[in-house]
Amino acid sequence: MRPKSAAEKAFCDLGPAAVAFIKGAAAHGMTGLARDLDELCQLEAIHGREPVTSALERAVAFSRFPAADVVSILDAGHGAPHPTRSGEALIIELPAVPVRSLSDYAIGGQS
Repeated sequence: MRPKSAAEKAFCDLGPAAVAFIKGAAAHGMTGLARDLDELCQLEAIHGREPVTSALERAVAFSRFPAADVVSILDAGHGAPHPTRSGEALIIELPAVPVRSLSDYAIGGQS
C-alpha cells in the first residue's frame, strides 16, 4: 500500500494498526476517510501513540471507521469491554441447602 497524501503518510506512520485501518475503511467503502485523516493524525498528540493504535485495532475489529468512532473508543478508555470467545463451562460443587415449603413464603400469614 502506497500513501498518496501527506495526511495519509503521517497516519500510516502510526504503524500496522493504521495501515489495517485504512485498508479496512477502503474495503468497507468508506468514502469520507480522506477528510477524517487530519483529525485521526492529531489523536496521537492528544492521547499518545499506544492508546491511538489500540483504538485503531479495536475500530478495525468492529468495522468502525469514521474518526468520531475512533474518538469514542479513545474516550471509553480501559472501560470498553474486550469480547472474547467463550471458554470451558464453569462446573463447581455447590453447597447443599435445606428444602423449604412454598407456604414458608406466603405473605401475611396466608397458608
